[in-house]
Amino acid sequence: MDLDAARGTAQLGEDAAALVARYAAEKHEALARLAAGIAHELRNPLAVILARVQLLELAIRSGRPPERGKLERTLKTVEEQALRASNIIESLSIFARPRRPDLRPVDLVETVDHVLAALRGRMPADARLATEVDVAAEARAVVADRDQLAAALTQLVTNALDAMPDGGVLRVQARRADGATEIAVADTGPGVPEHDAPRIFDLFFSTKPAAAGLGLCVARTIAEAHGGSLRLLAPGRRGAEFVLSLPARG
Repeated sequence: MDLDAARGTAQLGEDAAALVARYAAEKHEALARLAAGIAHELRNPLAVILARVQLLELAIRSGRPPERGKLERTLKTVEEQALRASNIIESLSIFARPRRPDLRPVDLVETVDHVLAALRGRMPADARLATEVDVAAEARAVVADRDQLAAALTQLVTNALDAMPDGGVLRVQARRADGATEIAVADTGPGVPEHDAPRIFDLFFSTKPAAAGLGLCVARTIAEAHGGSLRLLAPGRRGAEFVLSLPARG
């Protein structure tokens, strides 16, 4: 081997080593961000649970147990925060290891009605909130994993409700277009600023201070597991609209 060839081989070795080191560093950084995000999201509900339990324990030890109404409110808070932590873990499980969809015929109208009924409690009783559902006849029957589709729609509807704390209009529409069933979930909230749009599906990214930043990421993971997609339409305007697209099968 001549000198130039030897130098070339040595350079290739150095380049390969540099690529491996860069990949390892990026992987470590990604894992560190993920761990920090999980710790941050779980710390809040667990801290609330711990504080409430410690207050109850202190009251009982002092011989002054809380009156019934206060006890019920405390237990309700503990339950809500435990469910929040459980939902965070479940969402992370879907994102990290999505289950292969069990594809079967699904009635989209029934699935949407089920999701809205389950989320009725999140809708403010005193807020002027209207719900509009419009599923075209040709889009009513879809082939999907019903539980996963319901989970994705739950995330999208929850995102829309969170954007309208004082009321507004929630719209769920479904149409057939270009060989796919497109399910649009729209709200009349403030919308997604253009500068946030590129990160809106990132894990742990949220424009809402109290949100975990998992919903849209999980919904997109489910859509892609079905061979479909999830996209945001027209960022920068008032009101957000997300379109979940599923391949038309059968």
